[in-house]
Amino acid sequence: MQIKGIRAAAYDAEDVIEIFASKVEFITDKGLVTKLTYYPLKIVNLCKIGKEIESLQMRLNGIVDSREKYGIKNLGEGMSSHGEELRRLRRSSPFSEDKDIVGFEEITKSLVAELLKEDKNRRVISIIGMGGVGKTTLAKKVYNHVDVRERFNCRVWLCVSSSYDHKEMLRSIIKQLNTMSKELLETLEKMEEQDLEQRLYLELQDKCYLVVLDDVWKEAAWDCLARAFPDVNTSSRLLLTSRNLDVALHADALSMPYKLKTLGQEDSWQLFLRKALGPGADGGCPPYLEEVGRDIARRCAGLPLAITVIGGLLLGKKKLKSEWEKVLNNISTYLSRSQSGVSEILALSYADLPPNLKFCFLYLGLFPEDSVISVRKLIHMWIAEGIMQKRDAENLEETVAYDVEQLFSRNMVQVAEMTVDERIKSCRVHDLLRELAIKKAVDENFFQIHDTKDDEISAKSRYLAVHILPWYKKYFGSSTPPLRSLLFFNVHAYRGNVSLSFKSFRKLRVLDLEKVRIYRLPKEIGDVRLLRYLGLRETRIGKLPHSFGCLRNLQTLDICSINWKVKVSNFIWKLESLRHLYAYNIRCNVSLKIEGLSNLQTLSGIHFDDIMHNNMITLTSLRKLGILLDVNSEIDKLCMHLSVVGSLKTLHLYRTGGREWPTLAGLSKLHHVTELKLSGEWKMLPPDFPPNLSRLSLTFTYLMDDPMPILEKLGQLSFLKMKDAYHGRQLIISRHGFHQLKFLELRALHHLDEIKVEKAALPQLLCLRIRNCSSLGMLPEELMHISTLDKIELVNMPESFISRLDVRDPHKGSSAPYLRIFDYSFPQRG
Repeated sequence: MQIKGIRAAAYDAEDVIEIFASKVEFITDKGLVTKLTYYPLKIVNLCKIGKEIESLQMRLNGIVDSREKYGIKNLGEGMSSHGEELRRLRRSSPFSEDKDIVGFEEITKSLVAELLKEDKNRRVISIIGMGGVGKTTLAKKVYNHVDVRERFNCRVWLCVSSSYDHKEMLRSIIKQLNTMSKELLETLEKMEEQDLEQRLYLELQDKCYLVVLDDVWKEAAWDCLARAFPDVNTSSRLLLTSRNLDVALHADALSMPYKLKTLGQEDSWQLFLRKALGPGADGGCPPYLEEVGRDIARRCAGLPLAITVIGGLLLGKKKLKSEWEKVLNNISTYLSRSQSGVSEILALSYADLPPNLKFCFLYLGLFPEDSVISVRKLIHMWIAEGIMQKRDAENLEETVAYDVEQLFSRNMVQVAEMTVDERIKSCRVHDLLRELAIKKAVDENFFQIHDTKDDEISAKSRYLAVHILPWYKKYFGSSTPPLRSLLFFNVHAYRGNVSLSFKSFRKLRVLDLEKVRIYRLPKEIGDVRLLRYLGLRETRIGKLPHSFGCLRNLQTLDICSINWKVKVSNFIWKLESLRHLYAYNIRCNVSLKIEGLSNLQTLSGIHFDDIMHNNMITLTSLRKLGILLDVNSEIDKLCMHLSVVGSLKTLHLYRTGGREWPTLAGLSKLHHVTELKLSGEWKMLPPDFPPNLSRLSLTFTYLMDDPMPILEKLGQLSFLKMKDAYHGRQLIISRHGFHQLKFLELRALHHLDEIKVEKAALPQLLCLRIRNCSSLGMLPEELMHISTLDKIELVNMPESFISRLDVRDPHKGSSAPYLRIFDYSFPQRG
């Protein structure tokens, strides 16, 4: 309760300061006469903020007094015993190998082959994955494999864990290499780190050794051990398990880590049967238990540790449907109370996060179960929350994108969709990690989720996610919580008009109403002066009020709507903090003024005429621009107009109807543009391209002629994506074509039945992705001879196509590219 009190006081202090600053800013922007008029109000506000700060000080003093009165210890005191118990649970041993293993057969073979590979150099092979996914179980299976035992004349197992002692780790390895004696123990206790390292090095230098380093959390843990492992042409190996991809790459950048994923539904079910029914499970599940049993297995979301714990619990219970239903309805409680500490083991990953990433992870808990979350949207929201304030203001988006990568590399989030050049487009959170985020958020007074019709909104809520709306009720009632974020999800089927009173929400930073059936925003929206993110995508709002111009702190405004036009007054130019404007289908009675927005980085869905009526050179930060064109749009004049925008890197041109096509001439004037996207029914390629173009996307262009003879001559093109872009049956890539292309994606080319690749074409290609090309007969044989080609990804391709392929494991070292096959026809879990 103390921590909650301190955190609540900190939130209140920040609110007081920001609200006062916004009021002062409002007065400062006025003329001299207005400033004099408002001067008494400024004095009143100063007096008010003084009283509020005094009240906060009294609250903090009360917390300190209660701490002393009740003898409450400092944070961290008295917690060591719990930490020791958890470390004891996590301490692994190679001797207690689990025989009930499901789904590891192929990866075990691959790992053993990697360890036995003829390579005299010392190599590090890594297994990575989220907590509880089975990394240690897999490592034990490999460690005890008969071929591994025969190959290595010296094997050592070391559990490192999140809190490690360098000297103790060195001593542990030395003890495993020697016959234990009292003299040895006394000697090791007296030795310093350097002496221990030297002794271990000497003991291993003439051996073909295998050392398993289980549960490595930090790069520093590897660094302090690495120098004690000799690399002297004895074909020695180290097998490392970690939750952190960066640790694995740091240990050996030349070895591709083995990513251990959660189990699929059928493997989960088989493991559950073995754990819940015991050795006799080969006979299958009793029919009366199967439905509830499969529900339990699904709730474990493919995590082997969770399945093992719940299955073991059911093994000791009567085989009654009522008993299994009781476990199903209380599965989170059983996992948190289990002796194996499933929830605590997952919580270790949270505890290891730096403060800014803890905030980001907790924020993910606001999203509904199984949500596919747009990374772009997340980045905008997190910046709006102010967690990046101490960083480079110009590069906030890149910095936060790195934080998303960090959560991914630590296996705290899963990638839902990735571009062909490995940029994360969307992500999801494993169900059990989401439950962890919710639990931690409640413990830390972070947010509230409204997911039943009877939920009441807490008067103390600061971050609120609405998953279910009550029918025909005034939503917030008399409650006026000090909300910072208000997010709505999956409420588009709500039959009433969602009505919000913004007088109660003046502390809001983030408001997301995407797909909510709301028809108007009250003029009081202009009083929410701290608002930084406003999502109105696919709402029913027909007009934005004039008071929008008062939102001087707004950073992201998303008012895209495919089927609903939104009228706006000419106020956009007043939003001086605006960084991202997504404006597809907005309408203004006059030309929309945007010039002078020096912070604007993204401007998407703006009409050609509006662009031409603005002095674009004043948009000094503009990087991404999306323009709607019609048959009357003069592209050559547009390109001349944009040629002065030195910061512009990405240009997206949308064609919006009409039977005639504007000529795409003049693109060669855009020297600064490196990425071009063309969308809509163009029928033919432009006669010229930006001279420094490195990325090109063609979407719904319906080209009639093979575009490859033109595109393959673009000298700097490294990325090409074609989605429903070509209606022909054949693509031909000629000799020496695309000499810089590294990433190629062909998607939804439904008429394409043949790809021809001539010899020496695509000499730099790293990855080819083919998705939903339903008529394609086979892959060109010439692809197998491109030495740089690392992988070919096949997504939602016909069974007849897949059956002709020879799938290679990436870890076996073949020169042929690695084939990865995905089927996203149905929702994927785990």
